Amino acid sequence: MDDIFYEKTLYRILRGRLRYKVDDLVLYIYEPDEELIEESYEIYDEAYKKAYFSGSYIKEEVLELLMQYELWSPFDDREADKIEKQIEELKVTAFRSFFNTKQLRGIKANIRFLEKKVVEYRSKKVCLDHLSCEGVASFTRAMWIIYNTIKTREGDRYNWIKGNLSDAMSYYNSNQIDASTFRRIARTDPWRSMWSIGKKQSNVFGKPSSECTRDQMALCSYSTMYDSVYESADSPHDKIIEDDVCLDGWFIVQRREHEKNKKQREIDDLITNPKISNAQEIFVVTPDQESANKLYELNDPISRGTIKSRQQQIQDAGDLKFTELTDVKQDIAIQQHQSFAQKFKGGR
Repeated sequence: MDDIFYEKTLYRILRGRLRYKVDDLVLYIYEPDEELIEESYEIYDEAYKKAYFSGSYIKEEVLELLMQYELWSPFDDREADKIEKQIEELKVTAFRSFFNTKQLRGIKANIRFLEKKVVEYRSKKVCLDHLSCEGVASFTRAMWIIYNTIKTREGDRYNWIKGNLSDAMSYYNSNQIDASTFRRIARTDPWRSMWSIGKKQSNVFGKPSSECTRDQMALCSYSTMYDSVYESADSPHDKIIEDDVCLDGWFIVQRREHEKNKKQREIDDLITNPKISNAQEIFVVTPDQESANKLYELNDPISRGTIKSRQQQIQDAGDLKFTELTDVKQDIAIQQHQSFAQKFKGGR
């Protein structure tokens, strides 16, 4: 997309409205204010009650239907979670392969493919939401908001002489601003300059943050994110910052390093006891497997190899004493040899 598209979208965000044409008539769909949002939840509650007493399904019943007709199962959610972890690893690889253009192109293609798979799995769970009380109430609330936010050029409520509400709703939904557009606007001018000046004056949009629209809040959030990147001591190359996939990979690497350091500090706090502070090995009891995995990652590659070797020996033997482990035997033999050598030197 060209720069004009991003500037047009920026000024849509600044004005808090979406331009909507019905034949030769120009209308504007405004973002709802606090008062309208507050009232919309009453509309939701009323629609929910009406749907419930008219016999519509509740969410739990919809899930039962999905499983009954094999449209969805918990396996789909687990598979989506699994794919999202694969995507995360690919983003890290993309970050580390940024200057290998051919390899990076292939990684991004794989990520796009997997992201589509995630959408397929996730969408199964919501394919019958329109039948539920929650779905009916959410749709009614959304339509009510659109009806009350469409205005003419002059700022007056539209009387619907032309067009219909459903078309306006579809147009609004199909023109939602995606993350990549927010990110492009947040890191480039003219918004970057507006942001730099506005945040110093604590007045980015000329109103309190509580009165900002959803899109304005999202743009501020992404702008703050890029501030943290530019200000980081480990800030990546500018070209990486401009690449959403690679920058995501950088964030993941930074997050993992932070989590590792945090966990290391927690472990350090556990071993402040002078009786164990100089021990070669320390065994820590964890509440669950996830905690055990995080603890395992703190070990260096050699220690991990030792742990895997011990697990394999125990699995093969079924029952094994600690002193019978191969690496422990080797350590004992080395210690005995060193002790004998010291005694031999001392006796000369």
